Amino acid sequence: MLFRNRVVLMTGMTFALVAGTVAAQAPADIHEHRGFWIGFGLGGGVNLSEGLDGERLGGGAGYLRLGGTVSQRVLLGFDGIFWGRDENGNSIARGNSSFAMLFYPSGRGGGFLKGGLGWSNIARVTTSGNSTTTTTKSGFGLTLGTGWDVRLGHNLYLTPNLDFLFQAFSSEVDPVLGEIPGTNTILLFTLGLTWH
Repeated sequence: MLFRNRVVLMTGMTFALVAGTVAAQAPADIHEHRGFWIGFGLGGGVNLSEGLDGERLGGGAGYLRLGGTVSQRVLLGFDGIFWGRDENGNSIARGNSSFAMLFYPSGRGGGFLKGGLGWSNIARVTTSGNSTTTTTKSGFGLTLGTGWDVRLGHNLYLTPNLDFLFQAFSSEVDPVLGEIPGTNTILLFTLGLTWH
């Protein structure tokens, strides 16, 4: 009987200690969103549309995001994301600049969904001998994405992102790029840092 009481007492004390520790740590686990925020990152991706370059091409990627906090679950701001590669001394680049919203389904968690509307741009820099020709085209841009903020410090997060870029242009024939189709799509994976 005495042994049983000690076991119950020790079990109760252990549960109380664990519960107190968890309760004390809970505020630190909440992802705090307030005021100004900024993030940037690097990674890679693939231009999925074969029409612009005749094949699907891989390349480097990067982004810059900044804005303000509406609530614990909603952030609004600017999202600039790009993809590019150097091919035989010629550079090609694609990018979207958007007014974006980040939505965190859980007020405590770091997972978010992102959507943005804005402008898209494609560019090619062609070098032939001593001459360099730059061709650019702008259009409508849609960015959809998802990511996760992993807490590194009080207001610093490591953020892996997966983004899909849709670009729409007027279809035409360009002397350098050839026939430019009306749409382009890009899939990107980046890893960045975010400050809230």
